[in-house]
Amino acid sequence: MESRPKAVLFDLDGTLLDSFPVHYAAYEMMFSHFGIEVSKERFLSSYSPNWYRTYEEFGLAKEHWESANSIWLEAADRHLPELFPGVVEVLIRLSKTYKLGIVTSGSKSRVTKDIDRLEIASHFTTVVTGDDINHPKPAPEGLEIALRELSISPAEAVYVGDAHADFEMAKAAGVQFYGVLSEFANLTHGHPEYDIHAITLLPGLLGAMPDS
Repeated sequence: MESRPKAVLFDLDGTLLDSFPVHYAAYEMMFSHFGIEVSKERFLSSYSPNWYRTYEEFGLAKEHWESANSIWLEAADRHLPELFPGVVEVLIRLSKTYKLGIVTSGSKSRVTKDIDRLEIASHFTTVVTGDDINHPKPAPEGLEIALRELSISPAEAVYVGDAHADFEMAKAAGVQFYGVLSEFANLTHGHPEYDIHAITLLPGLLGAMPDS
C-alpha cells in the first residue's frame, strides 16, 4: 500500500466469526419448515450476505420472509459460534495502530450479542449492521456509514471480508479490500483486484505495530 490506512473494517461472519456450521444448520431447519430441501453445494454456490437473495434462490415466497427470519434467528441462537483461531490476537495488535470497525449484514441484536459474548466489542469504534442500512451488500451504504462515523475518506480504510459481495461493496465505496478464506467464501484466487490471506497474517500485511 502507498500509505498506511487509518482504519480496518471487518465483515463478521466467515471473517472473524466461525459461524458457517451454525448458520447453515439454521438455514436447513428454516427451509425445511417451508418444505424446501437445501444442499450445501447449492447453498454455497448461491450464497450472499444478503439472505433475501438466498431466499429467492431457493424459491421461498416473499410473504414468508419475515417468518423465515424469526425461525432462522431462533435456530441460530441454539448454538453459539466461536471466533476463528488467532482473531483476538489480530484485533489486539491492529488496535494499536488503527481504528477498527465492523460492517456486516447481520441483525443488530444478533451481532451485538455475539461480540459482547465473545468479549471483542471494546475493540471496535464503529459497528454497522444490517439494521442500520437500507441497501445491503454489495451496495456501499454500510461502508459509507462507517467512514462517516470515523470521519475518514475511503482511501484511509481497508475492508476485510470473505465473500464476493464484500469485495463488490468495498469496490463500490472506493475502499481497498483484503480477502480471507472461510467456508462461506466465494472469492477467486488470482483475482487481479484483491489477494486472499489467512486473517492471522493481516497485521503484518498492514504494517501494524508489533506486540510489546
